[in-house]
Parts: sequence; structure tokens; C-alpha cells
Amino acid sequence: MSILGISSATKVISLGLVEENKVLLETTLANVQTERIMFYLKEAGIEPKQIEGVAVAVGPGSYSGLRGGLAMAKALAQTLNIPLASVSTLEAIAYNLIEIEGTIAVILDARADEYNFALFGASFGKIKRLTGDLVIKFDQLIEKFQKITGDIYLVGNLDQIRNASPLTYKNFHFADEVHSHPYGINVARIGWIRIKAGKIDDPLTLVPQYSHKPTFKEFNW
Repeated sequence: MSILGISSATKVISLGLVEENKVLLETTLANVQTERIMFYLKEAGIEPKQIEGVAVAVGPGSYSGLRGGLAMAKALAQTLNIPLASVSTLEAIAYNLIEIEGTIAVILDARADEYNFALFGASFGKIKRLTGDLVIKFDQLIEKFQKITGDIYLVGNLDQIRNASPLTYKNFHFADEVHSHPYGINVARIGWIRIKAGKIDDPLTLVPQYSHKPTFKEFNW
């Protein structure tokens, strides 16, 4: 079964197409509208009939970006009559470190002094979720880290975290920035697992998972 992964949680669109353990397509597109995804797939030699399932990152992430990617994934699922699977942005990032042995902490800025956060365990090329996706404050984040034994690999928005004095212990490892993105190929891999396990989402009811409600500016006319 070939699964298309769509990630639009950041300022770029990342696509991946996998079949079992084989990567058929992996690309990142900047300044591209989500409705042109099929155009770029065709340019890469991928026809709609080759797509047997679609997975999409549903958050946390950019408000407009998540909406666009999800709308495209829903349209594909309904038009092609194929299964749809939702994927956590944090889990997609964790998969960048799938080859390590230890605990993975994925951290993304939420708002003010809060962070989107989740813990995963990595062992023998597999990822296991240890917590749900959480929104927590900086001091709570530090408390959780201090309870972890063994090696812990931090990935995501790490500027403030990196300078926190309690995190200078030898068992903390900071991932490079290149590992901090929710690539579409990881979304496809996770989606393949979910769809094979029967964890399929309804395109009519699936919505983005925002850490906070979007803030809209008011204009006085």
C-alpha cells in the first residue's frame, strides 16, 4: 500500500510517498499553495491512482498551514476514495531521531511561556509514544526533564531550553535544527502504520489540533 504524507504545519509544504519500507517520493516545497500539491506530484511522475492512502499532519502548527494541508488531504481521501490518517506534528518530528537509543523530547513554541511538548522512546529503530501531546509552561517542562533517567534527546524550538541551567547534565543531547521539521516522509510512514492498524479518520469530521485558538485582529472601520 502506498501512502502520501502531507505536512504543512510550518512555512513550507513537505511531501512524502512510501510503499511498505520503500520511499517513492520525498520533497519540500517553499512558497507553494496546498491546492497545487497534485500538480507537483504529477510533475514528479506520481499519478493519483498510485496513491492508496493519505496521511496529514494535524498539529500543533501554523493555523493557515494546517488548514490548507488538511483540506487537501480530505479532498484526496474523498475524491480517490482512499483512507485518511491524522498524524501529530510532534510525532513526525520525533521520527527524525528514530535511529537513536533513548528518550526523545519534542518541543515547539506554543505562545508566551508555553510549549507544545511530547515524550517518545526510541529503541531498535522503533518509536513508542510515552506521553500525549501537551501544552505546558517552561518551569513544568524543566520539572519533567529532571525526572528522566538515561539519555534524552531534545528536538524542536530549543533556543530558550538550551540556555536553561538545569539542562546542562551530561545525559542531555540537543538535535541539530535540520531534525526539527515535521517532514512529509515521516507523516507518510506514521500514516502507513496507522492505516494498516485500521486507525482511519473521517474526512468529514477531522479538524486541526491547535494548542491555542487562533487570534484574530479586530479592525475599527
